[in-house]
Amino acid sequence: MNRVLITGGRAPVALDLARHFAAAGMEVFVADSAAYFLARASRAVSRSLRVPPPRQEPQAFAEAIGVIVRREKIELIVPTCEEVFFVARHAERLRGEADLFCAEFSLLAELHDKWRFTRLAQDLGIGVPETWRLASPAHLRALPVPSEELVFKPVFSRFAMHTLVQPKAAEVAALAPRVERPWVAQRFVAGRELCSYSIARDGRLCAHALYVPLWRAGRGSGYYFSPQRVPAIEAFVARFVAKTRYTGQIAFDFIESPDGGMHVLECNPRATSGLHLFALKDGLARAFAHEPGEILRPANDRPGMLGTAMLTIGVVDALRHGKFRALAADWHAARDVLWSRSDPWPAFYVFAGLGATLATAALRGITPQAASTRDLEWDGEDII
Repeated sequence: MNRVLITGGRAPVALDLARHFAAAGMEVFVADSAAYFLARASRAVSRSLRVPPPRQEPQAFAEAIGVIVRREKIELIVPTCEEVFFVARHAERLRGEADLFCAEFSLLAELHDKWRFTRLAQDLGIGVPETWRLASPAHLRALPVPSEELVFKPVFSRFAMHTLVQPKAAEVAALAPRVERPWVAQRFVAGRELCSYSIARDGRLCAHALYVPLWRAGRGSGYYFSPQRVPAIEAFVARFVAKTRYTGQIAFDFIESPDGGMHVLECNPRATSGLHLFALKDGLARAFAHEPGEILRPANDRPGMLGTAMLTIGVVDALRHGKFRALAADWHAARDVLWSRSDPWPAFYVFAGLGATLATAALRGITPQAASTRDLEWDGEDII
């Protein structure tokens, strides 16, 4: 395969993927509905293309992707963000044209659903915290344990938005779960959070990385990725992708309790920041190929970071909590995943995308995180 189309080009993982594919000698095309998406500034990208927003215009989005595939003779399509649901929903338009590197829509929907995922994850070697589906206020009242022992989150959500951790009863009483917008309550597990990123094809684990989100935006996305090795987690991921015959990028969140026990919390059936732990010399592009081989893992244990976030959110957090020395030490230990001496412009262009996101957030009265995905996120609604 020589010509690849990456969708969701705004995300740092898309930029990293573009560099990996280019390093493998592939011609890289990137598409996104955002006006200032990050990967378009990269020298690794042969052509960047703007497409209609998948959430608001799913038919037009699918048609645009199909046009790009045919015109540019694309051989491999790699979704990165939640646009994967819209790509998969219209897979019949694309599979005859190119190799579509994602799972079937029905499986993606099952994994994205925080309740249904917990059913799938049972009996695979790692514990699953007790979880209840909440589709009405009556379900809230029927919970058998106090709210202070639980975590509440919408069945479909991202960046820990709206998540309540061990809330007071009054906070829970204000929730309004319903059939169209269900929530889950999950038993709280104290411990260290771990996040995995993996690539699988036809149920075979092809690449795997694991990290601790050492610095993060509140309870949301991490921007500093400290690599870890936990064989029990890799074994769980291998069993899970085999059970589901999964193809695509997939990520999981875990908690390691103080006694060493592992618990899987939720699944993200898309690319996540663990991808940044792979260096170009690791040959990650091979994991997307058809040929079977050994499981690829990051060759070294150097942390990765989003330098822009460390200099903004991180500095504020460090000053607020007296952690400036820790911030400085972690900065010197890590590799900035946006910066590359041979491909420097994305590290500066990121501010164009950030400015556009902040403007959208201000105009619509939403958070910057919500603004960053409002045109491609999927919350279980029908896709026409």
